[in-house]
Amino acid sequence: MKRVKLINDPAELVALFRAVDSKERRDVLTTLAEGWTMISDLVSQHGEGAYEAITYFEKFKLVESRWEVNNESGRPEKGYRTFYNAFQVSTSLTFDETQELLTVVLMPEKKFKDLESKIVEIIGDEGTFANDVSRDLGLTSLTLKGLVRRSVKFDFKGHNLVPLKAED
Repeated sequence: MKRVKLINDPAELVALFRAVDSKERRDVLTTLAEGWTMISDLVSQHGEGAYEAITYFEKFKLVESRWEVNNESGRPEKGYRTFYNAFQVSTSLTFDETQELLTVVLMPEKKFKDLESKIVEIIGDEGTFANDVSRDLGLTSLTLKGLVRRSVKFDFKGHNLVPLKAED
């Protein structure tokens, strides 16, 4: 069955572009597009970076998971595959909005990590109103949305930014 992800929020383009921004993520995504693959197989094929790739893909619901029994260890572990096999982009952007989003997509990792840590500090353990974060950092709401789409440390919950908890 062909599943198509409709992208009508411009900030979602950041997540899509960043999902394939490195050879490692592209390779993991290619493997998952071939069918169900257990996390241990992903790590053996693509290294420890597979964990980070899966975390990113899960945040944006690009993959689905299920529990499987590993034939070698006899223990259950998660298996993954891509949820979508196509994307349809249906949005319009002004030139300024395009520039803002591309700035977030192409932002050097060090600068992004600095902004990400400032946002984590501002939202704390409970979260805070997204417009307050925009104002405190001097960012437009679209740039903030792009940063949220790029990060796996926080997400929107309504109009608030909240930290994402690690899965146990």
